[in-house]
Amino acid sequence: MDRILLRAAEKLTYVDPASYLIRLRRLEIKIAASDTPPKVKALRTNDLKAAREQRQAALFCLGMGQRLGQKVSFAAREDQDYDFIASWIVGEERHIATVQLKEVVPAQANPQASIHAIVASLTKYTNSDGLTVAIHLNREGRFDPCLLQVPKLKIGSLWVFGSANPDQSRWNLWGNFKESDAYATQFSYPEAHPVERSGD
Repeated sequence: MDRILLRAAEKLTYVDPASYLIRLRRLEIKIAASDTPPKVKALRTNDLKAAREQRQAALFCLGMGQRLGQKVSFAAREDQDYDFIASWIVGEERHIATVQLKEVVPAQANPQASIHAIVASLTKYTNSDGLTVAIHLNREGRFDPCLLQVPKLKIGSLWVFGSANPDQSRWNLWGNFKESDAYATQFSYPEAHPVERSGD
């Protein structure tokens, strides 16, 4: 990774994915009980694109943290090739990864969208050996990673993540599909611990 990017990454503010998702879930619960339009509740408007991508970044980093056994944080820094930077520290050394997000949108948003089409489109990256691509499978139904045909790609790694149940309390992270031994890692949506009250 080039030194300019490393220096820039060191100056960013990184967010803990678990804390971010807990705060977001509290907000989602309030909004769910309101008369807010469904597209806003699902973060599916153009104005809420940044919020939607931050949620996806947090979920991906939570899954990667489970896979690596390390806390993986994220920082928004959109570039032409990536949407955010993931970071984890081993000893005193900071590791970073530039991550490009993709999404298989819900069927009601686009019934023609498919994970196979997204993977095929990744051949457009011709000089991105350090890039991590994370695909959010935002669809109900079972995903069989063995059926995913991955062409030769000039990226660093390829991952897929998606919820494992309707209430989105359990998630799966599949990958790395650039390697022959891609497998699934399960992780849970973080829950807030009740705050003890000291008395009135």
